[in-house]
Amino acid sequence: MADAFLATLQAALDGEYVVERELTAGGQSRLFLASDTELPRHVVIKLLPPELAGEVALKRFKREIAVLVKLQHPHIVPIIGMGATDQMMWYVMPYISGASLEERLRAGALPLAEGLEVIDEVSDALGHAHGVGVVHRDLKPANVLFQGRHAVLGDFGVAHARMEMLRSSSGTSLSEMRKSLASAAGRLTDKGFAVGTPGYMAPEQFHGDEPADARADVYALAMVGYEILTGRAPFGEYKGARLMVAHFTEMPTPAHEVRPEIPEGVSRVLEKGMAKEPVDRFPDAAAFREALGRHW
Repeated sequence: MADAFLATLQAALDGEYVVERELTAGGQSRLFLASDTELPRHVVIKLLPPELAGEVALKRFKREIAVLVKLQHPHIVPIIGMGATDQMMWYVMPYISGASLEERLRAGALPLAEGLEVIDEVSDALGHAHGVGVVHRDLKPANVLFQGRHAVLGDFGVAHARMEMLRSSSGTSLSEMRKSLASAAGRLTDKGFAVGTPGYMAPEQFHGDEPADARADVYALAMVGYEILTGRAPFGEYKGARLMVAHFTEMPTPAHEVRPEIPEGVSRVLEKGMAKEPVDRFPDAAAFREALGRHW
């Protein structure tokens, strides 16, 4: 981290936090570990890309954060603060020291009972959000962290906020942005700014101009659940345009055929969650969780 940038960020924080180091960059955003100057705790400061700074973007950002701070749930990483200057915008979260689900899945599928519990906890978090009208829109293993033995979900709603701000600044429709995935090697970028995670995006997220609803989260939840239990990401072998086509035209091998110890009922719930048409999925994560709970 350049000394000049660190000094600018530290000055913007106005003595509330002391930045210690930069963490692994979260794609289009930058993550910093900092210590609270008033309380004995560490926090994570997440900076949005500098090209999104500006008066219009700031108003939208504040509206998004005002909604997200209402998400109070034991399996959701809360937002505990935010700030902005002319050059940067950021929000603050507690520091979760455990590994991410993405990191854990590098060793393969989780033990069955543990994997089902993780899916249940993430479903519970999403169900709470859906109940108050909040859609995540970027659920993926990297956004699931472990606090002790429990899963907690972060980055609620931020992908949509970033996409909306980018669309406003570029004059590009969401449809045009999403369709360009085919030529973006699996990541949608503009000025180096990624705004989606195609491996887990519902089909309608690739082509619709309207924001995706809770059923898009159900699709991603089923995709992540499949990976937790089988150790395989659906369509993980594909990239770019081939990946996008798979979301519209293919279904992965049923989970219980990949791993016979998985109850067939669980496999069928995942399959329904991954239905191509939103109307064929569960209406929200609470319904998905309820259905899954009947089979384990």
